[in-house]
Amino acid sequence: MNKIKSIFVVGIIALLAACSHQQRADVDWNEGYDFNQVKTYRFIDREKLRNMTPLTSDITRNRIENAIEKTLQAKGFSYEPEVGKADALVSYHVTTKDKQDIRTYNTGVRHCWGCGWGRGMGRGMGVMIGTTETRVRDYTEGTLIIDILDPKTNESVWRGFLSARITDFKNQQDRIDAIYHAVRTILAQYPPEQTTR
Repeated sequence: MNKIKSIFVVGIIALLAACSHQQRADVDWNEGYDFNQVKTYRFIDREKLRNMTPLTSDITRNRIENAIEKTLQAKGFSYEPEVGKADALVSYHVTTKDKQDIRTYNTGVRHCWGCGWGRGMGRGMGVMIGTTETRVRDYTEGTLIIDILDPKTNESVWRGFLSARITDFKNQQDRIDAIYHAVRTILAQYPPEQTTR
């Protein structure tokens, strides 16, 4: 069973990103934190990341980290390989939730011939009857969460996340592209625009 869940979660990030082009990531941050001081970053300990996303494979974790690195590098941030020297720490995790999509449709109005007014049995037009149809579809929603932490306090100072319905991909490249797209969508709002009050 764990192997099936692991395989399922491998594609979660990629699958949720398929819909992310239509969505904007949700973000929140500590208004009192000075994001201008952040020039370098480092990922939290790999073992902690494994514990936070136990069903995510190393392949998917590597893809997420590569996407984060490329996105932050494009924004002018540098990766700091030495422990304890980074201005910020990066953490991420993946969650899933089973959901239902319930939709009710009006399937039209039909005439009831021979069941109403008119002369004799079975003659004339009767009452119009409306019908509805309800469809219930089970699906899984995946969420990618990225946190930026203050290395001095180990507390999150910025969080971005994106949720979407998980669907299947046709090939590996689509999965990789979707991960990159999800990460770029989330990090598009980092660092936050700080306003003075």
